This record gives sequence, C-alpha cells and structure tokens, in this order.
Amino acid sequence: MKISGVNGKVMRGSVIVAEQVSWSMSGLSQPVGSAPTAFGDTGVKVYEITELAEGGTVEFNGNYDPSDAIQTALATALTSGTHVTDLYLYANTSTFWRVGTGGYILVTKANAVTLPRNNFGTISFSGQVSSAAMEQVGTGT
Repeated sequence: MKISGVNGKVMRGSVIVAEQVSWSMSGLSQPVGSAPTAFGDTGVKVYEITELAEGGTVEFNGNYDPSDAIQTALATALTSGTHVTDLYLYANTSTFWRVGTGGYILVTKANAVTLPRNNFGTISFSGQVSSAAMEQVGTGT
C-alpha cells in the first residue's frame, strides 16, 4: 500500500504546528566497524555491529507563523534542552510516527527562518531521536 503525504501534518501533543508543509526522518541506523587486519591477510573484510543503534533525526519545515505558540515552544525546547516526547509526524489522518516508549527528541534546530522578498517566510526545525527509535502507528492511506 502506498501512503501519500497530501494530508500530512506535524503535531506537538494535540496541537498542530502551524503551516508545516513537509517532514522527514533519517531512520534508524546501526554503527559498524571492521575487524583489524594484518600484513598478508587475504579475503574480504569482516564487519560487526560496534555500538548501540542510532535513533536518527527528524526534520520538518513550512510557513513561518510568528504568532504560532508551538513554533515558539519548539524554540524554547531547543534553548532549554527539554526532552520532547509528544511530537507526531502524520502522513494522513490514521498513520503517524512518534518516538518509541522511553525515547525522546532533542530539538537541535529551531527558528531557522527564511524570508524571501517575493514570497511567504518559511521556518524549519530538526531534532535528534534518542533512547528509542521512531515507530509507526497505523497503516491508513
């Protein structure tokens, strides 16, 4: 089943982050390393998992709304180092992603505003997923 982002949105708790038009996740990744080799070794390098999985990052952007309380709250979360546990990335009304149980998102970029002369201002946010991977809830279209 294909999922469209046409009805996508970003929410903090039960409130929509105003005017966001796209979001993305880098996904879970696993650091690996190769076994040491010595002079004269032959064959193919062997790789193994070297540490805990990396939760990845989330990013979203859209139209800048200086009166939006949630855009302001995300900037405050950045400066205060608040662990955000209630950020939801919706693809549609019945499918969204959230950080897993025990995890949180550290806001790493906020208030990144672009104000072009001939268009609306845009704003972008980024966050580092920590302690648990993002999880999908629902499978609707």
